[in-house]
Amino acid sequence: MRDNAKIIEMTYENISDYNDSNQTFEVIGKLLPTYQHDCWSFQEELYEKTYETTYQQEDGLDEYIGNEDSIAFLYYLDHVCLGQITLSKSVTKYASIDRLIISKSHRGKGIGTALLNKAKEWAIEKEMNGLTLETQDVNLLACRFYAKNGFSIGAVDNMLYANSKYANEKAVFWYLQF
Repeated sequence: MRDNAKIIEMTYENISDYNDSNQTFEVIGKLLPTYQHDCWSFQEELYEKTYETTYQQEDGLDEYIGNEDSIAFLYYLDHVCLGQITLSKSVTKYASIDRLIISKSHRGKGIGTALLNKAKEWAIEKEMNGLTLETQDVNLLACRFYAKNGFSIGAVDNMLYANSKYANEKAVFWYLQF
């Protein structure tokens, strides 16, 4: 992490810094997961024509402030919030990454990894056995990011979005065991 960067817990004093202004992301292809012999693997299908998309904005940030079972961390560089991660404890002993957002102009610069490391620290402090999250198969850049950071696919759900505008997408559940 850079010398002029810091990660701090979200509070009511800095909640307005949380920037979930529907940051777009590029869809360059999709993940093609396969389950064989009790093991997940995947390939990628790259699209000839890429496109930008967004997902629904997060509501209810109050639950991440002053709560023993959930938290949000904000990444600042020179007093500007460039990334955020929200986490919550689960009865499965995994800390759930509810949202990880990096400013589009600062992706690929280690901010996401720094926030994941902070999430690991919190999860270990809370006696969790790992991290989990869900992303869509078409968010291939995110899937690559999680795989690069040691996460493994634990499940794929092709019905989760069946009744939504994302009906053609599959939910991919990633896990990082400590």
